[in-house]
Amino acid sequence: MKNKTIIMIICTLTLSGCVKTNTNYSENIKTVQTNESTADTKPETMAQAGTTGISQTEAENYEGYTGLWTESSFSHEEVLSYGGLEFSFQVTDKTKLNGYLFMQQGTTERIAEIDNITGKIINGELNYKYDDDGWGGSGILHITFTNDNAIKIEVQDYKIKDTNLSGYGFSGVYQLERTKLNKGDVGEKSSETTANKTTEPDLFDVIYKKYYAPWTESEMQNAIAERKQYRDQCSFYPEVSNYLENVREVRDISSVVEPLYFTDLKIYQKQDFDQVPPLIIHLAKNEIYARHGYIFKNQDLNNYFKGQIWYEPSITAENFKDSAFNQNEQVNLKLLSSLDTYK
Repeated sequence: MKNKTIIMIICTLTLSGCVKTNTNYSENIKTVQTNESTADTKPETMAQAGTTGISQTEAENYEGYTGLWTESSFSHEEVLSYGGLEFSFQVTDKTKLNGYLFMQQGTTERIAEIDNITGKIINGELNYKYDDDGWGGSGILHITFTNDNAIKIEVQDYKIKDTNLSGYGFSGVYQLERTKLNKGDVGEKSSETTANKTTEPDLFDVIYKKYYAPWTESEMQNAIAERKQYRDQCSFYPEVSNYLENVREVRDISSVVEPLYFTDLKIYQKQDFDQVPPLIIHLAKNEIYARHGYIFKNQDLNNYFKGQIWYEPSITAENFKDSAFNQNEQVNLKLLSSLDTYK
């Protein structure tokens, strides 16, 4: 059984993010310029429904399935922020389905999608042949409507394009749940971000599902132990530990491997950082970049984030683009940049 205790210890916190400055322990990352539009965009809305001409009994009615279905019941905003798969569709005339399948990789933000999925559901099943998932991949979507709370998509006869060196695309089996927000609202994007409607326990739940749900307790403990070498090499880590123990009153510091703040899930105010030490504010700022795989040139920042099991370094500073940030991160980065005085 997965160990949710570790994450709850960390989640009693609410601390840091990131920036880089050309000083001993910091990197000077350019402040992102925000605007009124969100950093993430929704896939195209679905086209009008079509049929396959397959016969169907009048007794079956699948219209109640209409809505947004995702892995771990993520909202659309969470899929855009952390990566994942979503299946959005509408069922009309009891059995006629029309929708789209969208997938985004959390670290690299690669996108695969299949638009205009149409067909008729027969005995709880629908097969849809596709020729391109955005990466040249082709196959058959075998969609099973098992009950009101679960949908399974199995990709059959999958063929990857020779030029697709990344291997990205739809393959394997996906278990989907009805999203916890906007049930039944197809193609609509909430005007508010998920985090601003969500309680702290809900945020902990999102973090757990995103980073730890696939891990066993022993796998998590092994990962923490493996990353300890990096924390030991970080010159300012004792200061972070002292803050966690004496301010946040965390007793098991070895298990604190979570982001210090939920800067991707909620928008913070200036007063949230009134009593926060400069180092923690500095880390909170850089944490926003680290969440997207930013590779730090500063050795201390590099060691600090490599010590966190959620961090996956993947993008160099030269190739990093601020467009990776969602709206919450843009707003929080601007605030933290103005508050960051760490030298």
